[in-house]
Amino acid sequence: MPRTRPQIPGLARPAAPVESSTVPAARGAVGRGVYESIRRAVLDCTFPPGMALSELSVSEQLQVSRAPVREAFRQLAVEGLLESIPQRGTFVARLNRARIADAIFVREAIECRAAELAASAPLPDKKQLAGIVRRQAGASARKDYPAHLSADEDFHHAILVLAGHPHAWTALRLARTGMNRIRHLAIPAVGSPRIAIDHHRDIVDAIVAGQGRRAAEAMRVHIHSPLTFLDAIAKVHPEYFEAE
Repeated sequence: MPRTRPQIPGLARPAAPVESSTVPAARGAVGRGVYESIRRAVLDCTFPPGMALSELSVSEQLQVSRAPVREAFRQLAVEGLLESIPQRGTFVARLNRARIADAIFVREAIECRAAELAASAPLPDKKQLAGIVRRQAGASARKDYPAHLSADEDFHHAILVLAGHPHAWTALRLARTGMNRIRHLAIPAVGSPRIAIDHHRDIVDAIVAGQGRRAAEAMRVHIHSPLTFLDAIAKVHPEYFEAE
């Protein structure tokens, strides 16, 4: 299927990024801001799957030099969000069902066990998860998807911390990237942010209650939920998927 080359949507010049334990370090504040701006545009599908990206066009819209854009492109290619094709250019990666299945496999192995372990953490620490969910629900009510996504990442990272395995975030974050795109594409049809928040509340209830097996099962349901959206998305936007 040919790659699309639509006009690049407008991007706001990146503000100084907020420090976060869930975002990898970049070369300076400008580089990190550029990386976050482009990554957010991919995850919320401002840059849809299959779209061609140009270092020059993106750097002009962000009002930065091409160097931080080039570095961001490289990092996002490592994360599987962009694809560089020799002699053709850089494109937003299309959705691939096999890679999605692999991502779910990785997430299930890490996050279900993390949820089970988190149930044994000190109660005051576990109760902090509810605050993150409230922040996410507020962002969803405002239709502020970047804030919703940020809270979502904070929630899953916090569970790893409670489980005693914060450094597993690097591997987990890579597995989560494609799932975030699926949820965003499903927003108009099925209200996926509301579903995600309901799942998060179930997970928190189980963790706070100290019920590790129940927490693991609630996490498993949450991780598998994007699969229910795939066929609906493919029916409306077949061009977003790699040919099988």
